[in-house]
Amino acid sequence: MDFLKKQKLGFIAYIVVAVMTIVSLSLYISNVNKPYYEDMRMDVIFILVGALLAMLFAIILPQIVDSKASRVIVDISRVASTVLIIWAGVSFISMRVESFGYIFGSNLEMGNEAAFDAGEQAIMLIVIFLITWILSIIASFFSVGKKA
Repeated sequence: MDFLKKQKLGFIAYIVVAVMTIVSLSLYISNVNKPYYEDMRMDVIFILVGALLAMLFAIILPQIVDSKASRVIVDISRVASTVLIIWAGVSFISMRVESFGYIFGSNLEMGNEAAFDAGEQAIMLIVIFLITWILSIIASFFSVGKKA
């Protein structure tokens, strides 16, 4: 507990963003394995894992080294994690736009519970991606590291 008290607000913010990214990743894997979709794209998984690695780098590096170069590297990794989260979310949205038209806007899938379940989960995932985006943007304004 003493360790957390010594950390700046950005540390806690990036822990929250990392948890939200893990939730997004697990819901993505769940959604792409639904019987209606079954269309996993590994690039989205790699992008989210890259975002998690960038966040871990931004969280851990200030604990080890405190120099001007390390602060620049941490800032770059914080920006990279936010960009990667946004990229993964946009990639997922592009995967689902057409199917939303079929599921919610036409009679083709009327009565298909698997389609409606998968579509509703995809909408929930998009909302979680948006929340994660916003939290990662907000977190980037707080400094990460130990309090003086």
